[in-house]
Amino acid sequence: MSDAGFGDTTSIEERAPAPPQPRPPDHILVVDDDDGIRQLLVSQIKAVGHPCRSAVNGEEALDLVVVEPRPALVVSDVQMPGLSGIELLQRLKRLDPNLQVVMVSGHHDMAVVRQALRDGAYDYLIKPFELEELANTVSRALEHYHLLKQNEAYRLNLEKMVEAQTREILETRDLSLITLAKLAESRDNDTGLHLDRMAEYSRRLAYEVARRGSYGDLLDDQFIHQLYRSSPLHDIGKVGIPDAILLKPAALTDVEFNVMQRHTTIGGDTLRSVIDIHKGHTFLMMAMEICYSHHERWDGNGYPSGLVGSQIPIAARIVTLADAYDAITSKRPYKQAYDHEEAIRRITRDRGLHFDPVLVDAFLECHVDFESIKDRINTSLEATELTEYSSETSDD
Repeated sequence: MSDAGFGDTTSIEERAPAPPQPRPPDHILVVDDDDGIRQLLVSQIKAVGHPCRSAVNGEEALDLVVVEPRPALVVSDVQMPGLSGIELLQRLKRLDPNLQVVMVSGHHDMAVVRQALRDGAYDYLIKPFELEELANTVSRALEHYHLLKQNEAYRLNLEKMVEAQTREILETRDLSLITLAKLAESRDNDTGLHLDRMAEYSRRLAYEVARRGSYGDLLDDQFIHQLYRSSPLHDIGKVGIPDAILLKPAALTDVEFNVMQRHTTIGGDTLRSVIDIHKGHTFLMMAMEICYSHHERWDGNGYPSGLVGSQIPIAARIVTLADAYDAITSKRPYKQAYDHEEAIRRITRDRGLHFDPVLVDAFLECHVDFESIKDRINTSLEATELTEYSSETSDD
C-alpha cells in the first residue's frame, strides 16, 4: 500500500531519541599508610564496580591525582606520616575544587571532623565501618562530583553564549558607526580613504601616548578601541552643510567658512540627541566629544567653543592631530598633497598652538608609522581603482 497522504510513517521506535550512553566508571584513589587497611579499602571499592588506585602517603597521592585517568574521588586517612590527611585535603581542593574527598579515621576527634568539613571534605567516616556504609558514601560523593561538573559545564557554556552575543552586539554597533561615518563621507568624494587613514592614525598615536605613560592609565585598551571606532565619525555633521560650500573647489569666503564650522555642532548635537534618548548607551559619548571638539586648538583659538588645553577632550585632541596630518598629506580640490616631511614640519611648528604638546612629542616618536599607514592605504585605494578601471574598459 502506498504511504502517500499518510505523512510521516516512521515508527515510534524509530522516532524515539537514542537512549543516553552509560557513564564510564569513575576512578577512585585510596590513600592510607597502613598496608592492610589500604588494601581492604581498595578491594571494597572495586567490589562495588569502581576502578581504584592507591597511595601510601599524601605526597604520592598528589603525584597520582594528576595522572590520567584522574580520580573523581579520593578516600584518605587522616593521620599519616609526612603530609597529613587534612593538609592533603587542602592541597587537593586547590588543584580541583570539584574533586570529592572522603576522610577516614580511627579517631573520633570532633575538632578534626569540623576542620575537614570546613576544608571541603564530602564526608568523614570512622573506622571500622561497614561495606554498605562505604559504598553509599562513595556513591553519594560521586553523584555530587558529577553535579558539580554539570554545573561547571553549564556555566562555561552560558559564558560562551553571553560572550558570543556580546561580540555580535559590539560588531553590530561598530558596523553601525562606520556606516554612519561612510554616509557622511559619501558627500565628499574627494577624500578617498580618509576615514580609514584617520582611524589608523588615531589608534597609532593613542598607542604611542599610552606607551609613554603621558596620561597615566587614561588611554587603556578599551579607550583606544573606542577611539578607533569613534574617530571616523568626526565629520558626520557635514551632512548638514550645503553642497555649494562642502564641494566648493576653491577657498571658502568668511561667510562660507562660518557655515562650514557648523558641522562640528551639527554632528555633536545629533549624537547628543541619541544619547539623551538612550541614556544607557554611553559608547557614543566619545564620538560626540570628537564631533564637537576636533577643530578646537590647544591655544584656545579653535571652534566652536574656544576650549583651551586640557578642556579639550583627549580623544578630540588625538583626532585633531590625525586629521591635520591627513589634510596636509592628501590632495584636495583647492590644494596639492604635501609630503610627509612637510607634515612633520607643520605639526612641530604648531606644538602648543594648534596641538597638545604631549601628542606632538608622541607623534614625533611614531611618525614613520603614519607614513607607512598612508602609503599602505593609498596603495590599496589605487589598486582598487585600477581593478575597477580595467573592468570598465573590458566591458567596453
